[in-house]
Amino acid sequence: MKKKPKEIVIGVTAGISAYKACEVVRSLKKKGHSVTVLMTKDAVNFIGPLTFKTLSERPVVIDMFEENMQWDPCHIALADKADVIAIVPATAQMIAKLALGLCDDIISCVILAAKLKPVICPAMNDNMYKHPATQTNLKKLKDFGYKIISPIKGKLACGKYGIGHLAPVDVIVSEIEKQL
Repeated sequence: MKKKPKEIVIGVTAGISAYKACEVVRSLKKKGHSVTVLMTKDAVNFIGPLTFKTLSERPVVIDMFEENMQWDPCHIALADKADVIAIVPATAQMIAKLALGLCDDIISCVILAAKLKPVICPAMNDNMYKHPATQTNLKKLKDFGYKIISPIKGKLACGKYGIGHLAPVDVIVSEIEKQL
């Protein structure tokens, strides 16, 4: 008897490493999981929703107030059905929003509505990552029980080499599967 696929929600925020979320989605689908992609409105400046729609074989949710054919508050329905929620990449802005409990986009609303603890994959400039505000916010998220997959040292979008490079895709996929 074939197992029912696990429901994984991937949130994509506005960072240059958003393109790596495509490989995360592809890997999870290849392993037989169902994947729904959420994007912040600014994330579409880095990668188009059509790419994620094609890889996930599902509509991409950007605006939680889009009209749909059935009645269900989108963020609640997504939070309830998810077996795992991960943000790949998680920007300093998204990390700060979650640490403060702000929810003004589909990703932060789904996470605050969910009972499970999400996987957060920070990626940003090294100065932003090392900033005391970001470190305080990451500590808060850890205290909430969120799983943080720390960034690694690597070449950053600004051309510098430093901490803030998104963790390797295989590490992210492995951690998501551990949460199932």
